[in-house]
Amino acid sequence: KVESSGWRIRPMKTKWGSCNTLRKTMLFNLELIKQPIECIEYVVVHELAHLIERGHGPRFQAVLDAHMPGWRHLQAKLHELPAL
Repeated sequence: KVESSGWRIRPMKTKWGSCNTLRKTMLFNLELIKQPIECIEYVVVHELAHLIERGHGPRFQAVLDAHMPGWRHLQAKLHELPAL
């Protein structure tokens, strides 16, 4: 079980979300609300996964595989969108 201590939304120029692993807080890009719900869910799960594993290596990917099969498709979908 993973729990965040809080989250915020604000305009961001280069990211859909970020996670402060020390404070266990997440920050989401205001523009994310304009994306398909499955992409929003992916970004939330992605940031929560950082509370288990800080980097984006094999352990992080295994966490995503376990909790959101098909995440790679959603990640690709977000990368296809116009630049922030």
